[in-house]
Amino acid sequence: MTKQTLSVTEMFSSIMELLEQAGYAKHTLWGNMYGSIRSVVSFYHEKGICDYDPAVTLEFLQTVERRYRDGEICREYYNAQKRAARKFEMFHATGTLTWECTKRTSRYQLNEEYSRLLDAFLSHENTKWDFAWAVRRYLSFFQEKGIPSLDRASINDSREFVIGAAASMAAGSLHNLLCYVRQFHIFLKDSGEKAPDCISLFSYHVPRKMPVRGYVSDEELTAIIGQVDTSTSMGKRDKGIIMLGATTGLRAVDIARLKLTDIDWIREEIHVMQSKTGGMLYLPLLPEAGESIKDYILNGRPDSDAPEIFLREKAPFVPMASGVGIGYMFDCYCKKAGIDRKPFDGKGFHGLRRRLARNMLVSGTPVTTIAQVLGHQNLDTAKQYLSLDSQNLKTCALDFSCVPLERRFP
Repeated sequence: MTKQTLSVTEMFSSIMELLEQAGYAKHTLWGNMYGSIRSVVSFYHEKGICDYDPAVTLEFLQTVERRYRDGEICREYYNAQKRAARKFEMFHATGTLTWECTKRTSRYQLNEEYSRLLDAFLSHENTKWDFAWAVRRYLSFFQEKGIPSLDRASINDSREFVIGAAASMAAGSLHNLLCYVRQFHIFLKDSGEKAPDCISLFSYHVPRKMPVRGYVSDEELTAIIGQVDTSTSMGKRDKGIIMLGATTGLRAVDIARLKLTDIDWIREEIHVMQSKTGGMLYLPLLPEAGESIKDYILNGRPDSDAPEIFLREKAPFVPMASGVGIGYMFDCYCKKAGIDRKPFDGKGFHGLRRRLARNMLVSGTPVTTIAQVLGHQNLDTAKQYLSLDSQNLKTCALDFSCVPLERRFP
């Protein structure tokens, strides 16, 4: 079917109308976005072209990129021009505009063959995130060496990868990398895929340190909640997110992807598919979290057809791309609350998860129950939280009162 010819002037009017319907304020729309979108139309008119042509839009993008490289325009203007051209491309292709928050992509981009192997492997694993970064890095190493598939690789190539990783990674990260890639090679062998037999190579044991990470204390949580202005829609959203993390231990990415249909209000339950493990998790919706979420949905959530509960505060009102935005939001409230953050201090949003585990331990909750609440499929994973229970750990300390002490002088 031949696409209907569209005038760029008519497209401009339709695009501006769709942007206004998406919730952009008029001063933003006409004060900030009008000029960059109109510049696409002007480019067409300067060439004496009235109807939209993808080739002309591509020429516009190339011209903008050249001007940016030559220093004629700044980066902000360059990005605004690109976004304007993308809107014309999207409207021409679909007849409307759709929005998604920009998602971070891996630095290790794979060819079709390696992508096939990675997808096949991840479909057999539970903790998909952890395995994905390791295997993607491993396969990218071969790709950069000019080896397009594993049937052309050798054990020496894999050994070179291990040596390079050992020189650039901490012991804990290297330990994980070798474990995950070993599992990948076990999968390849069981699946009959042609690849070098490197299972023994990746079975080398690397001792991993298990540092005691901190957590967000009850006092700190109270101080953080006190900084949230619940008279605003953003404050209602942020309090709902924080209370959900504090009472359920859900990861930020799972909260960002939580849908309206994931909450059973009658039974006061949350049903969520974990992004990290792919497993279903059933959790109680406690009153303090439920009331905050209700307040946001009824009184603060923008009008949107998005199935996710928590949306961006500014137009376009689309779901959050990942848990990164939630982590940043939480850090801002920590700063307002006067909490002095240090690297790896455990006071980030994930610290709410450790806080919940620690409080459950102190109250005498079995580790098996904690593992179920936090969605750990391996009990050993939940045991890391035992180090946070300093109160009960003291009862395990040895008594040195019967050990004689001597003071010796040189």
